[in-house]
Amino acid sequence: MKKSVSFFLTFFVVILVVISACVKDEPEPENPYDDIDYGQIPVVNDTVNPTSLLGLHRNIFSVRCAVPGCHDGHFEPDFRTVQSTYSTLVYSPVIKNNEQNELSFRVVPGNPAMSVLHERITNCCFVNEDDRMPQDNIGVPLQQNLIDNITTWIQNGAKNENGESETRPDLEPVFPYYYAASVNLLDNYSSLSYREDSLFYNPFRVPPGTASFYFVAEVEDDITPIAGMQINKLLLSTTKDNFSSAVEFTGVFIPGDDAIWLITVNTSLLTPGQIYYMRYYVNDGHHSQNTEFPKTDSQDLFKTYWSFFVQP
Repeated sequence: MKKSVSFFLTFFVVILVVISACVKDEPEPENPYDDIDYGQIPVVNDTVNPTSLLGLHRNIFSVRCAVPGCHDGHFEPDFRTVQSTYSTLVYSPVIKNNEQNELSFRVVPGNPAMSVLHERITNCCFVNEDDRMPQDNIGVPLQQNLIDNITTWIQNGAKNENGESETRPDLEPVFPYYYAASVNLLDNYSSLSYREDSLFYNPFRVPPGTASFYFVAEVEDDITPIAGMQINKLLLSTTKDNFSSAVEFTGVFIPGDDAIWLITVNTSLLTPGQIYYMRYYVNDGHHSQNTEFPKTDSQDLFKTYWSFFVQP
């Protein structure tokens, strides 16, 4: 029995040797990279200026600010790309201001002190405690060299990726709201209590027998102070979109802490019971055409909000 087993194992080994001898070694596949001499490739130095927009985006904005749930497109400023960073920073109007409400833009080229971006990364308590940016480590500032790089970029003109500085935009005046009041200023005719059916977008009622009332448009501009506004006229028409035959009243500037342009509306020129639609015209001195509100293409609810009638 033992001889049979021994013979079988010997035979099996011989067969394996024969088979192995018959198998040819396959050549290794050619490596196309064998001939590359890596030692001849020069080392490229980093030439991106850390105080340039490209450097700031690579080193700070993209890694510390454009994080999920923050400035990754959910809200401005948008730090996802170099272009979105620039367009939502430089001369971009602020949404959240300081308590003094003294800052107008997120970045003002050449002026870090008037740039919200600089305030947010240096001031521990811009509005609330520990609201310094970035908020990945609340209350802890960026490293000083990174803050210095942002400051230098702003001081050098806050240039874009092509090395160009932005010219400050000159926007048209805006109208946050208006109000109409009795000449003794005790009654606000434009308030909800004087609106038809107590709906804010309906015409307001001027009490019967009212000889005149005051109209004040709250006008704001990004450059021109309220005292420098021009035109300041109120037109009244019986139709929403045709003011060719409108009754016209001109404003008078009233200086003070709450400076305004005041218009006295003489109701003797109006027909009692007739709805009059109002349009206000102003110019900041920098535009060829006057700013108008409401506009012809404004929604009807704005036009009816800017309307009234004198009760018979």
